[in-house]
Amino acid sequence: MADLVQIIQYEGDNSTFVWKAKETDFNTGTQLIVHESQEAVFFMNGQALDLFGPGRHTLETQNIPLIRKFLNKPTNDKTPFHCEVYFINKTEQMSIKWGTDSQVQYIEPTYKFPLKIGASGEMSLRVENSRKLLVKLVGTEKTLGQTELVQMFRAFLMARVKPYLAKTMQNGQFGIFEVDSHMGELSDALHKQLIPDFKDYGISLERFFVTTVVKPDGDKAYESFKDIHIRQYTDVADAQLRQKVEIIDQQTDAQKMVIESAAIAQKRAQEGYTYQHERSYDVAEKVAQNEGIGNFSSAGIGLGMMGGVAGGMGAVVAGITADAINPTSTATESNEVGNIEDFEQRLKKLELLKGKIPDEKYEAKMQEILNSI
Repeated sequence: MADLVQIIQYEGDNSTFVWKAKETDFNTGTQLIVHESQEAVFFMNGQALDLFGPGRHTLETQNIPLIRKFLNKPTNDKTPFHCEVYFINKTEQMSIKWGTDSQVQYIEPTYKFPLKIGASGEMSLRVENSRKLLVKLVGTEKTLGQTELVQMFRAFLMARVKPYLAKTMQNGQFGIFEVDSHMGELSDALHKQLIPDFKDYGISLERFFVTTVVKPDGDKAYESFKDIHIRQYTDVADAQLRQKVEIIDQQTDAQKMVIESAAIAQKRAQEGYTYQHERSYDVAEKVAQNEGIGNFSSAGIGLGMMGGVAGGMGAVVAGITADAINPTSTATESNEVGNIEDFEQRLKKLELLKGKIPDEKYEAKMQEILNSI
């Protein structure tokens, strides 16, 4: 004797989208158990009549349309109609692989050359409209898992993904050589375009990821433009690096000069002379090297430096330097020679008194001699 009350519940796994219950043509009063994230669709004579959500449901005349209890009496409460129940798993199923079966051609937006690429990635799907999915895709199949669904959608995916991919890449703000750093933007763009196509079959495309873009490595045109693209960045980077190195070198040289200048200034301070004194010595040395001033350079200037009168001597040198370095007439030179000889004799006499008379008198006498020329 057949069971008067049956229990119908889901026995599929988490990777199954649609599972058909084994029990068919069940009795009135049969218990239908639907779990969370599931729906059950009741079919009679091939027609989807009712949709049951999560919970426990008793299949009887009150909730099964077109079935009347009096029709079951002649057959011991067993319906004379063909009844079936399909369970729909509405959980989001992730990590479903996808990929283009061939490369798609488009015009690269940055360098405007024809290019062929392919792509692959993952997506996650969820049943949104159970009735639409059953009617459009399942038919009389007993189960519909991820593998079967992807197989059914394969041609559909290729027909949609490839033109969407080409259009998105061609109209995008990034080229093929930057695409790896814009995978998120590419994925979002394709996701938005594919949502309506999946929805038409009762499927919600929850997530869509492009994880790999297959580039035509080895293609002559691709490699040429790739080299140009890389060089425009490496050349700029190299120039910027050289500029930074030059700035560092200049700063280093400037710092060296500051250090050297500080050391020279400290040396002058320790030895008791100034920069102006040092310049006077330099001018005197140049005058001494000029053939036009004869013995004056070796006697007069030498005595001045030895006597510590660099300041006064600087004034003398400043007065005679131009004429000494650039003599213009022999007559002037003869007068200067006479004056120089007298000047030398007076300096020699004064030099003999150095240390024997007070320094202030020595300096005053030296200044007097210098003023006489």
